Amino acid sequence: MLLRKALIAALAFIPIALAAQTPPPTQTLPLAGVYYRYWPEQIVQWVGPELPYTMIVLAVDDRGKQPIYDVQLIPRPAAAPVHYTNSAEELAIIQATGQEVHQVPMQFDAPSDPANGAQYQLRFNTEKGTPVVWQFVLGTDVSEQGSGLSPVPAPIPILMYREQGGLAGQGTALQIGGVTSTADVWKEIAQPPYFVPYRGALSIGVHILTFAPVDTAWKSAPDSLTDAHGRSLALATAAGVTTMTDTALAVSASYNLAPAGSVPPGAVTRVTFSPNGVKGNHSITLEFTPALAPGSQSSFDVIVGKKTKIASGSVQASAGPTVTESWTFTTPDALKNLSAKAIASLQP
Repeated sequence: MLLRKALIAALAFIPIALAAQTPPPTQTLPLAGVYYRYWPEQIVQWVGPELPYTMIVLAVDDRGKQPIYDVQLIPRPAAAPVHYTNSAEELAIIQATGQEVHQVPMQFDAPSDPANGAQYQLRFNTEKGTPVVWQFVLGTDVSEQGSGLSPVPAPIPILMYREQGGLAGQGTALQIGGVTSTADVWKEIAQPPYFVPYRGALSIGVHILTFAPVDTAWKSAPDSLTDAHGRSLALATAAGVTTMTDTALAVSASYNLAPAGSVPPGAVTRVTFSPNGVKGNHSITLEFTPALAPGSQSSFDVIVGKKTKIASGSVQASAGPTVTESWTFTTPDALKNLSAKAIASLQP
């Protein structure tokens, strides 16, 4: 019980630096302003005053033939993160958000099954040739005791949910150039000699749902949609469910429509976002009451897996060739004062 409380308390502080990314549009099209991303692993270390950064964050997607790495260095004092990635596709995605990003070769060594004492090591050179070496030591087992929401310090609503988590152990350290910052003991939650975590964490199965105030124009083809940034969604419909697949991110969104004969026709009852190629039930769902349709207002719940409710709110959808959807939240408390108004349209 002590370990469970400590894991939940510690992992609740994990932030992630995200800017508003270009999401999809509406109803028979994608929801306006809603953007989904999945990372199988995410690692973070809080950095000491030895370096001009407060934090390093590594997101790992190893579902494809070539793994994708996204490293964020969070400057001190607070400023926009600097991204480093090994992937041209990830480079383009981050560039589309207006953030600073550099594509560099990376070497990442990780255990196949994370357990207490496991070691991770990341190596790369910055765009200026400065070597970066990061060693992360896992100080606890990774389990569902570390699951839950992580607050995201952003001006727009962002939900980040981790399915499992664990905390850093002794030996976790970041070296940039000739300067090393070793992770400190997490004194606020430590219970020596039984439990001594360090200021870092590892999360498994990270779902990120962003509600962004964007204006997106989609071009339609028989079986796909493409936006101005070149993002493409493959479309497939069967038994009242329309599935939109982003092959670049290896994620899908399944739109369940109201039954034939309902009023209004084609209204959306729920949208389920999930990663491709991942076994088991790994999903996050928006459920609407009543079904969401142009020119109406609906309440929504955000549910992880089958029944874990993590957020709720309402959405107002306008009618017309150009659709505006306004998202507001009632829970969790961190999102109550945040909202997003997104616009979507379909070009010929």
